[in-house]
Amino acid sequence: MPDRAALNLATLGPRTLEEKFYAAATAGFAAVGLSASDLDDPEERGREELRLSELSIAELEGIEGWMHSSRTARSLAMVRAEHIFATAAELGAAVVIAWASEDPVEAITAATYFADLCRAAEPFGIRVGLEFLGHSSTVKDLSSAWRIVEMAGMERGGVVIDTFHFHRGGSTPEMADPIPGDKIFLVQMSDVPDLPLRELEDKHRLYPGTGILALEQILGLVRAKGYTGHYSLELHNEDYWQEEAVVVASEGLRSMRRLDIA
Repeated sequence: MPDRAALNLATLGPRTLEEKFYAAATAGFAAVGLSASDLDDPEERGREELRLSELSIAELEGIEGWMHSSRTARSLAMVRAEHIFATAAELGAAVVIAWASEDPVEAITAATYFADLCRAAEPFGIRVGLEFLGHSSTVKDLSSAWRIVEMAGMERGGVVIDTFHFHRGGSTPEMADPIPGDKIFLVQMSDVPDLPLRELEDKHRLYPGTGILALEQILGLVRAKGYTGHYSLELHNEDYWQEEAVVVASEGLRSMRRLDIA
């Protein structure tokens, strides 16, 4: 069974966690990625279903608002973040993802806030991956994300490379040159159709190898750095959501195996 290929459960659309865990395990995935909100069940059914599935967690998403200019908003975001860190520690998640803000923020300010986030994660033994967003005005590419992580200077801080946002934000392979391999915390996989960058949205994500991205080049650069983490399939394509969950998960894993991800 592959142990480096993970399935982000957003790929399967609006289904129950039980259905998603079943589809992931049946397809052959050993790990999944999910949103922290998926586990905000007062009766903890989600956690029990995860335990029964025997799947591990490659990524736990959901930290947002930490770059907000409002101190009150940031304080609320930190409270939520600490809850997510506690959940991640309990479930053995490999990395927790902090989404970059779409609003303008000075890099040094963002680095200060990111350092605060990493310090909050330390008692839980959790790593925090900064995910750049291709449509962000501040952190849209790999270079800007690494600048923040590097300035923050936190041991538990690193970057997340999402191939969709890599393309959407205009990242280049050369931007990875200064980044140590152990500072790449996660690689999220998807392909894209041949559309103008300004028109690309999450709903356009495709199975790896079925679009225009030079995925072999991106994979080659992270492998050359000795990357040993998960490759998480993350698709938000509503057309896929209309298909059987096991079919989507199985085709997704096949698409990753064709890229020698296992």
